[in-house]
Amino acid sequence: MSTSTRLFQALPANFTTTPKTPNCLVSPPSTPPLEIGPSNSESILDLAVHVLATEAASLSYLTRIYTTNPTARTAFVHAVQCITHSLSVNHGKVIFSGMGKSGKIAQKMVATMNSLGLMSFFLHPTEALHGDMGIIRAQDILVLVTYSGTTTELVKILSHIPSQTMVIAMTAHTSQLTCPLTAGRENAILLPTPVHEKEEITFGVPAPTTSTTVTIALGDALALAVADTMHTIEGRKTQDVFHGFHPGGAIGDRKRTLADCAVRVGDIPMLESIEGSRVADCLMLAFRAKGGWVRIADGSVVPPRRLKAVDNPDIALNAAGIVVKKCDTILLNGGIMVNDARSMIRRGQILEIQLPGGGVGYAESEDIL
Repeated sequence: MSTSTRLFQALPANFTTTPKTPNCLVSPPSTPPLEIGPSNSESILDLAVHVLATEAASLSYLTRIYTTNPTARTAFVHAVQCITHSLSVNHGKVIFSGMGKSGKIAQKMVATMNSLGLMSFFLHPTEALHGDMGIIRAQDILVLVTYSGTTTELVKILSHIPSQTMVIAMTAHTSQLTCPLTAGRENAILLPTPVHEKEEITFGVPAPTTSTTVTIALGDALALAVADTMHTIEGRKTQDVFHGFHPGGAIGDRKRTLADCAVRVGDIPMLESIEGSRVADCLMLAFRAKGGWVRIADGSVVPPRRLKAVDNPDIALNAAGIVVKKCDTILLNGGIMVNDARSMIRRGQILEIQLPGGGVGYAESEDIL
């Protein structure tokens, strides 16, 4: 059965394609659906594999350059040393700038640097020429990202920055003498990011593909090399710094324990007695409390989610049904990883967590789930 036959069988019996009024405009025909079949699927996959293989080849080409080319290798080490010195000794920062797709790559580099504890900022070239240039200081490092190496806005920036500011250019140029961003500038470093074949030749369109792939890869290499160098000098480990900046999400969960999620008893304000107390009394304490918890002198607690769910603050606390007795909590070891704890609990439970070194804290199961 053809697609059109199935379509019309599914339409209501009173359906008509005749315009209801003579002046009704007829919609133009829609684009025919993409042909589905083995040959079309194969051509789609062939193109996808071609793109992946080409970008992998470009990365291999770049790897060979930084493996065998003495000039590129020396420049990379120099760049790492300069950035490390700027950040750790001169208390400077790394400023990335680029236009278009290169600007997007520069922003990703900023995010990677910051996640590794390396202070970085993105400076839009056009905005820089309209006042944002003030972010640049003599002790900073300016990284210019541009495949062509001739981006007008970036070239203009150079004539307005402090002469002492170190400039690093990430571009397809392989010679510092011929690159407009580094030629004639003594304190400039060229980090070549060429591709083995121009994108227009490979794909028939000069869309940034292989060029952005190799640039972002070299940016990752630069960030990790700087992080390892700087944190080793400071007596820290890169992975510890990285996890310190990722308390949330899947990455954070790999390092978080139940103790990290608990609110210590000592940080929870106490209500002397349930008798004669209203929900409003609890709310007053919770408003100033860490995490919004309230505990009662008899050892029971009022969890923040249950407290917030009460509509009438004037209701008696013992009638609100939100007080959880100590015997109704789930006792867990604070050293258990968050990922592992999720299989042990269910929604609506109140967790009493034994903290390392003694003491207890509380958490709602929703905080873990």
